[in-house]
Amino acid sequence: MAQTSPRAELISFHKKTYLQNKKIIEELVSHEDKNFRQYEADYLKSVRHFKSVSSHEEMMASVMKADIIYVGDFHTLNQSQRSLLRLLRELVLKTKDFILAFEVIRSDHQNDLERFLKDRISEKTFLKKISFKEQWFFDLWANFKPLFDFSKYHKLGVYGLEANPDVASNLYRRDIWMARRIVALSEMFPNKKMVVFVGDLHIAKRHLPLEVTKIFRKKNKKQNFIILHQNSDAIYWKLAAHEMEDKINVVKISDNEFCRMHTPPVIAQQSYLNWLEHEEDTLDYADAKHSFLTYLDKIAQFLEIKTPPQKEDIEIFTCGDLSFLKRLKEDKIFSFSELKEIKRQIAKSQSYYIPKKKYVYLANVSVNHAAEEAAHVLRHLCLGEEFPRVMQDSFYAAILYEALGFFGSKIINPKRKCLRPVDCRSLVTYLHSTSLKGGRLLEFETARLFLEHEEKVLKGDPFLAPRIAHFSVDLFLSLTQALGYFLGEKMFYGLLQNKLPKEAIRRLYSDEMEEEGDPVVVYLGFVEALKKVVLPRRN
Repeated sequence: MAQTSPRAELISFHKKTYLQNKKIIEELVSHEDKNFRQYEADYLKSVRHFKSVSSHEEMMASVMKADIIYVGDFHTLNQSQRSLLRLLRELVLKTKDFILAFEVIRSDHQNDLERFLKDRISEKTFLKKISFKEQWFFDLWANFKPLFDFSKYHKLGVYGLEANPDVASNLYRRDIWMARRIVALSEMFPNKKMVVFVGDLHIAKRHLPLEVTKIFRKKNKKQNFIILHQNSDAIYWKLAAHEMEDKINVVKISDNEFCRMHTPPVIAQQSYLNWLEHEEDTLDYADAKHSFLTYLDKIAQFLEIKTPPQKEDIEIFTCGDLSFLKRLKEDKIFSFSELKEIKRQIAKSQSYYIPKKKYVYLANVSVNHAAEEAAHVLRHLCLGEEFPRVMQDSFYAAILYEALGFFGSKIINPKRKCLRPVDCRSLVTYLHSTSLKGGRLLEFETARLFLEHEEKVLKGDPFLAPRIAHFSVDLFLSLTQALGYFLGEKMFYGLLQNKLPKEAIRRLYSDEMEEEGDPVVVYLGFVEALKKVVLPRRN
């Protein structure tokens, strides 16, 4: 019987989770409205297949030729809004002759929007006047704020697109309303492109784009448009079936339709489930623990590690809940310096695991943070507490620890990104040539030392204790995290490319590396084993 490859195992694992999530969502959301079901079916049909594999460059070339650029938004997924921001950053380098039309702002709030963009009213006043949270039933302002900050900085025109719910009570009527608004804006700014950022269901060709086209036809006008979908589940599984889900970022659906593949289906589902269950993208204590242990179990299952029963003793504290600090102080088992270090990490918005108490503090309740800490906790449950090491061993043990955390988060979210050498080179060049280096010295030093370290270890020449001893605590932590994340990234793709056996990773959950020099040897072993791993290109 042929052995299942790690890639096939991972895809099977994600497909199973995807189907479980889908069932939960269907149980939580029952749309009796036949119009909605048909509307959704039209959208799903439009992103079921793709014509060819494409590229970011081809997509951007089409964007530059279009008058109207429809960009789909998955409201609860922050990567959706970030992907638009990346698009705008590139677009603004090519032209500033474009305006933005956002569904998240109602058109009858245009006056308040313009006053906010011109700093005539505060952010707090703006959000109150437009009833942002009430309109969307969940508070996603943190996701959208960078888009408005970007628009302010570049003095871009931003226009509300959404209809008053009293005027357009269903999705088809909303399309008609928004189509009229888009055409009106196009006539107001005939020489400018328009980026329309709207819920992804709206941008099926038979929905909003068709309604806009109808109006232009009646006016004997023609506007070139492009549709940028995102993260089609069906397309993701098709790519996965051909082992291309981690290599392909853009596919072409038709001559003027592309789909950007930046987030796996299970991550988008989880963002939606968080909202469905909590009304905001935060978790209360009970749910945080349940989700955390689910990630821990999934990582253990994939690595074929038996989960220790002590996992039930884990306590989870989310951002904003610092009650555990009082409990730590009252327990009197931590020294003053230990408590100071815990507080310092929390002040830096770092997720943190406290082995002595089995406390997990999640500075961010994102999937990535929770999964990373779950991988750390799993190792502690398997091996017990870390012990004092000599300087060089401490440095490389920390890198391996961070690598396991990042690798674990990649099991849950294969699209998670980290700094690579090319990013560090760009960062060093950029910060060195600007006045920003002084204010971002830690970032600069981390990137510079990352590059130096990568060059040395490829020759089998690790950092020695005297060099490491000169690092500040912050630099030590920042550098080991950056190096560890990159190693975890390479471990993940090494496993998928059959260049690293799962046993090598699993061994880190049982090997205490207790002899002096062990962490350095283990680290260099991974570097050698992963030399020929090819990391997929990303945009």
